[in-house]
Amino acid sequence: MNSPQGFIIDSNHFFEIAKNGYRKASEGFEIQRQHDAIVAIVFSAFTLEAFINELLAIAKNVKESGVNESSLDLLINAIEENDGYKSTQNKFFLASQALESQFDKGQNPYQDFADLFRLRDCLVHLKPEDLIEASDNQESRFLGRRLARKLRSKGIVQQYTSIESITLLISTAKAAKWACKTASNMANTILDQISTKILPQDHEVLIVYREIFYFSD
Repeated sequence: MNSPQGFIIDSNHFFEIAKNGYRKASEGFEIQRQHDAIVAIVFSAFTLEAFINELLAIAKNVKESGVNESSLDLLINAIEENDGYKSTQNKFFLASQALESQFDKGQNPYQDFADLFRLRDCLVHLKPEDLIEASDNQESRFLGRRLARKLRSKGIVQQYTSIESITLLISTAKAAKWACKTASNMANTILDQISTKILPQDHEVLIVYREIFYFSD
């Protein structure tokens, strides 16, 4: 039996699903619940989860090809889970450290990246925490998550409702676009870091991934 060559690039498939979700959401109306927007958001996060794990395979392949660069070992150790579970956020941050270009957690693209994964976790592990409180004068006020307020400050949430349901608020084409752009920016930032430490700018792997993570609205 021949040894397997290469690996399947799932991030490409996931990002195509995310971008298709954005395209469909952008064809609708902001006042409607855009189910396709949620698809775009969740699969943008899936895209980055797949990409960072693919990066581990890339680093190992480059090392096996004979490239002698200390950053490779640091990158492999940053992403591998031999010493226990590492979250996707942690893998990206450690990878940037290994490539000597540490993300600033208070700035983009990392800040949007962190918010995307908070939103992804909220959707995947959704709990009935959106409460309605009736006051003495029979007026109702909606108590949503703090995440909803933070996303509202980005200008990407539903503008035509006071209901703080997270699934309703982020069901917009703007949220879908933000998610896809966040995935593109985060991946391309890592690719830029790789091109300065490990692989030349015109390396085939970098060209392929730049094509994958190209996003234009």
